[in-house]
Amino acid sequence: MYASVTAMPVKFALRKVVARENLRRANVGQPPLTQVEIASGAKVSQSVVSTLLSNRSERIDLKTINGLCTFFGVTPGDLFDFTPDNA
Repeated sequence: MYASVTAMPVKFALRKVVARENLRRANVGQPPLTQVEIASGAKVSQSVVSTLLSNRSERIDLKTINGLCTFFGVTPGDLFDFTPDNA
């Protein structure tokens, strides 16, 4: 009844953005960001942050993209990885 699920060529790259920020923070003696701090700063729920960090999300609201971009000082392109299909 349903077609088989295939891997999406677009993946959310929040882990990379957080890693870069945590490296910057470590270099100035600050502790790494927590999911709660990211959620609060981006004005999204902690469950959204958790879902995005674990790559379990298939959709993302524009409000979430805007909040994350504003909090991390990045553009939407920084939040996504694209791997084209070999088809």
